[in-house]
This record gives sequence, structure tokens and C-alpha cells, in this order.
Amino acid sequence: MHNHIEHLLPEAIKNLMPYQSARRIGATGHLYLNANELEQPLPGCMLEHPLNRYPDFKPQQLANAYLDYCMVDADCLAVRGADEGIELLVRTFCAPSVDSILICTPTYGMYEICATAAGVGVHKVPLTSEFQLDLAEIEKLLPKIKLIFICAPNNPTGNLINASSIRQLLEKTKDSHIVAVDEAYIEYSEQDSTMPLLAEFPNLAIIRTLSKAFGLAAVRCGFVVSNQNIIDALRKIIAPYPVPDPCADIAITALQAKNVEQMRISVEQQNEIKNRFCAQLIKSDLVEHIFPSATNFVLVRFKPNVNPFDLLIAHGIVTRNQSHEPALQNCVRITIGSEQSMAEIITALNKKKRDVS
Repeated sequence: MHNHIEHLLPEAIKNLMPYQSARRIGATGHLYLNANELEQPLPGCMLEHPLNRYPDFKPQQLANAYLDYCMVDADCLAVRGADEGIELLVRTFCAPSVDSILICTPTYGMYEICATAAGVGVHKVPLTSEFQLDLAEIEKLLPKIKLIFICAPNNPTGNLINASSIRQLLEKTKDSHIVAVDEAYIEYSEQDSTMPLLAEFPNLAIIRTLSKAFGLAAVRCGFVVSNQNIIDALRKIIAPYPVPDPCADIAITALQAKNVEQMRISVEQQNEIKNRFCAQLIKSDLVEHIFPSATNFVLVRFKPNVNPFDLLIAHGIVTRNQSHEPALQNCVRITIGSEQSMAEIITALNKKKRDVS
């Protein structure tokens, strides 16, 4: 297959031979003395499975399990959380002090942090007033950038990005740029995934995670799903043993059909709680606007002088203050928890209203 992305790789990466770990180049035998491991685990370090050997086959087994879950004909790389996927894309396709990425603010902060830490430039195009892609402004910056990050559904706004806009961007950049779509929250709106576009656009990379809907934030397990050429390029610089065996075991179990079904039931319940919470929240005289959400959180704009973050902190309720973003003044991001947790927020706001009265 023709490598559609080779011309997008910096020369240093293009000519780089991926590190061949002992697992990848070692022969099959009964004594494995090629990786400088302890042959037997120490007694105090024994868990359910011995941990003295480096993992290798588990990450690929995990990647295959995730592809089965996605039901897509593509390639997949298991990574230490979606953040490592972001970092790998930046380091693989962007040469320090030469290339730049583009982000559409407000958006997830790690795109900019990963790029800046790697010596890669960052160009910003604000989302429109409806929190959609400003394709005209993005097009103006295309000559200056190599890699585009789109968070869809978007964090911190919670809204979907129009599928037609993403398709237009992919068509415009098909032979010239990598477009990375971060779908960390996609389980809350599965039908809106860009996964079906992988067969059509060789420049598309999709970032996923098990931290959100699967409830495995502590496991640190994410994925980059793309065509083989992009995944092979990422494999050139990924650490030799990217996913620890215990984490891989947990993730593989989570991706079994019965557990995927439990995840979807949980998502449905969270969405129902979110809808009921929003219906109560909008009644508050302190609230100015609740933004549409296709995630497990809601972005809420409060009226001026309410100071919602501090108000809720006073009641022991920690939310995410978004007022540092120019477009999100007086906004907080509230994760959807249990019915009881959401009721606590309503109670706190009602108490504030009574105190003011």
C-alpha cells in the first residue's frame, strides 16, 4: 500500500528505525535470558501473576480487543492514556522549532502543553460562538501547520463538532496534514464517531481512552486508531513496553462483550441523570445558560457576580472553573455524578438564592 503520510514525517523520524525490544527480536525457547530481567520474581513482589518479565504481547492483544470493540478495519496502538497518544502524534509528525500544530479553543489543554514541551509551535483558531470549527480561519493557517487537533465531543464545552465540518477539514487536508480527532467522550454519543471515515481519509487519527465511560481512569489506558501507515510511524518512537501487564489485563477484561454492555447501561443512566439535573439547574435564578452536552459533564454559565466555583467549594463541591477562557467567563464544568451528588449542587444553589433574598 502506498504510504500516504511519509512526506509528512520529519526527516529524522522518516529515517528512524524503531527500537526492537528483546521480546520483538528474541527467538522462542524455554530459557529467556535476553532482556536482563529477574528470572524469578521476588517473594514480596508477587501478585496474582508474576511481574518480573517485560510485557509485549499484551499491548497487541489489547489493541486487537479494542479494534473488535470499535468494529473497524484499521490499525491500533495501545498507549498509556490518551495523553500519550497526543504526545506521540506531536513528536512523530512535528519537527522541533520547525513545525506547528493547530488547536481550536476552548479545547483540551494537553495539545498545547505537549507541543510546547516538544518545541513545536501552536496556532489557535477560536471556535465559533456556537462552539463549532471556523473552517475559513483554519484554512488560512494551513500553510503554517502540520498537525490539527479536534476534540469531538469537545472538552470543556461538551458539545458535538458538526460531522460535516470534520469531513470538510479532512478533505481539505487529505494529502497535506494529519488530523487527530480526540474522541475521549464518544461513548456518550457513539453514533457521532469519526471512526467510519478512517477508510476514506488516510490522514485521520482517532484518539480514544478507557478513562471516561469505561471508568478506568486509574488504569491509564488509551488508544490511537488509524491506518497502518500512521500507526507504524507512531511505533517508531513509542516506548518499548507501553502498557503494563496488570493494566492490559484489566482493559482486556473491560472490553469483553458483557462488560461493554454494562458500560453502555452506565452511559444511559448518566445521560438520564444529566438530563434531570439540567432540567432542575436551569430553574435556578443564578444560572444564565446550560450548554448542550454530548459528554459526562455539563458546562454552565452563571450570572455575573455569582462566583459559582467558590460558592460550590464552600459546600465541599469541587467543580472545574473555566473563567480563564475568554469565551467562558462565569462558567464552570460540572461532571455528572450520582443523583444524590447532583441534588447536593441544586441544594447549594438554592441556599445561596435564599441567602441573597
